[in-house]
Amino acid sequence: MEGLSVKTTLVANFSKSILACAVSLSLSLPAYASDAIATETEVDVERITVTARGRTETLQSVPDSVTVFDADLIESARISNFRDFANLTPNLSALDNFRPGLARITVRGLITPQVGDPPLAFVVDGVTAPDLEFINQDLVDIERIEVMRGAQGALYGRGAVGGAVIVTTQHPTEALEGKIKGSVGNGSSYELNGVVSGSLNDADTAFFRVGGYTKNTDGLIDNKFLDEEADHLDEQSTFGQLQFDLFESTSLALRGRYTTSEAGFAYYQGVTEDTKENFNIDVSQNIRNLDERDVYEVSAKLSQDYELGTLEVITAYSNSENEHFYDGDYSADPTVEFDDDGYLLRAPFGTEGLFDVESVTVETRFTSYDDESLRWAVSAFYQDKERDNTINFFDDLLGDVPLTRKDFSDDLIYLTIADKNSSEAWAIAGQINYDITQQLELTAALRYDHDSRESYDPNYKQDTFADEDYSQWQPKVSLAYQLSDDLLLYTGYSKGFRSGGFNEPAEGISRTFEKEVSDSYEAGFKSTWLDDRLTVNGALFAIDQSDAQITQFNVDTFTLENLAIDDVETRGLELEMALQATENLDFRFGAGIVDSEIKRFNDRPELEGESQVWVPEYNYSASVNHHYELNAGWSLISRADVQVEGPKYYDIEMPSVESSTYTFVNAGVGLRSDEWLVQVYIDNLTDERGIEDIFLYGDGVTELARQPNKPRSYGVEVVYNF
Repeated sequence: MEGLSVKTTLVANFSKSILACAVSLSLSLPAYASDAIATETEVDVERITVTARGRTETLQSVPDSVTVFDADLIESARISNFRDFANLTPNLSALDNFRPGLARITVRGLITPQVGDPPLAFVVDGVTAPDLEFINQDLVDIERIEVMRGAQGALYGRGAVGGAVIVTTQHPTEALEGKIKGSVGNGSSYELNGVVSGSLNDADTAFFRVGGYTKNTDGLIDNKFLDEEADHLDEQSTFGQLQFDLFESTSLALRGRYTTSEAGFAYYQGVTEDTKENFNIDVSQNIRNLDERDVYEVSAKLSQDYELGTLEVITAYSNSENEHFYDGDYSADPTVEFDDDGYLLRAPFGTEGLFDVESVTVETRFTSYDDESLRWAVSAFYQDKERDNTINFFDDLLGDVPLTRKDFSDDLIYLTIADKNSSEAWAIAGQINYDITQQLELTAALRYDHDSRESYDPNYKQDTFADEDYSQWQPKVSLAYQLSDDLLLYTGYSKGFRSGGFNEPAEGISRTFEKEVSDSYEAGFKSTWLDDRLTVNGALFAIDQSDAQITQFNVDTFTLENLAIDDVETRGLELEMALQATENLDFRFGAGIVDSEIKRFNDRPELEGESQVWVPEYNYSASVNHHYELNAGWSLISRADVQVEGPKYYDIEMPSVESSTYTFVNAGVGLRSDEWLVQVYIDNLTDERGIEDIFLYGDGVTELARQPNKPRSYGVEVVYNF
């Protein structure tokens, strides 16, 4: 990264963003609002609390980079999935991958290999998602989302090399309450969801919370050959909680969720390097792509208070079943080509994927109370996971005739790749927080993770069987100095660990990829100003990775192959600001800059000096929220936000194919009362088009497969609380 150039661009784009926010907000902001900002007003500001370190603390006292989204912000920003809050978080991004269960997450320059584990832990109500398949689901009925950046392996285990996302759902209530939300939008889109909560008995010792949603859209991206949208979706989900106060100091919480969906996917377009950002090129595929996914999740948490602290025992079962079928050559081109030696260069084909993930997790934690200068926690973890993967390739004999999966019989299969992959992992961990003085706190944590993995093709088990053990100590230490009531300084070190594993069995592919280990260093500050109405937090970080995992598509074997980049160095900074200007008006701003460089790559030395793939040079967001009281019952509300993401490249085979800088504007305006919310929203207001994914395909020289982002969407949303 050319630091000066990037910073200049950042400042220029930030100025444009603030202007765009102001223009959008002016649709609903009263003319005298600017006077109100300058007026001396008493503003009631509530201190934000987090549980990121396993106990309840104020955000400004935690010596880590943490971005928090509370229930009000989640509703006003219309956050409904991982990508929505990633767009508002410094140095966190999520791109659509070729199918819905495989979001490509990047945090602080650490990426998601398509074979392997994501670079962060995703924890919902204390349960860590065992696989990427369980991350990319809608977030409904959420109380709080906390995004920790920096290696958190000592707290959340293997895979948390870049951070952790902690999601807390709304808890059951004593009083009967509920919410119903409905929306309609372009693309024949609609959604309806609801939740109800209350007590199950007169003694108020048993409580419930149940809900669900249904959503459907025809889509917004045209497949011109089939004359229909390629990104259609039909999804339903049900979820529920039961909570029992068994004794005075004992409680039991049961949770469950089931989601089923049918979605269009893999809507790639054939482009060249010159036309990679020409979005007038349509999808043109002759096979109707369909992804079908069923996700089941159940968990139980038993909590018991003792004299020394609280014991929690959590057990969880997770299962994802996925079947998908798509146009493997991403076109309606019937051309068949051979080289001079009779080797097949090109032919139309269809691809079927069958993916099943099943996991059982048990975790125990014993956490001391918060009222001592020495606070501690110990934990143990066990997980048994199986992932079955089968890919079938079918001859598409005609190539330019509309087809679905039902039109392909099994006798058209010309290649099958299968992999049965299992993991049995366990860990032990401990953490202390010690107040050395009233101003100085020491945090030290240590976790040992052990992962035993096996892989084989069930059709050729003896020839393809492979097993390996991966283990790592993961320490973390930080010092936090409370220089004043309004200023915290901190610094820390942590080690991250991502388990190694196995690539799909195929001739010419490296069968094993090594574990990834990283050393992360951070120094930062947290400050409050203007009677707590303004917070300004910042951090500098450095990450050194060994055997950084990355996935490439092998065009010869049609398999995904995980590689290990020997050494990657990442340096960066983050800044977040939040201003409660008046009781009615608030601003938020977040920015992240990443300088990532491949220092050593023995298998591909020509890539040394390049940045890590999929990592944007910078990202930032600016938002403004306003509400104006019309009368005793109703208020006019408005919101506008701008999100900017810097350039990046997408494939190690072509680092020169880099994206532009993308700017997205979202806005909404509506009416709110204690019971009702009615608003009109527009996402991607300027209809900015960008690249979600692009890779080398076909002859390996001129043919690229590109997946675009979603165009502008808009609609009306109505919420009723009772």
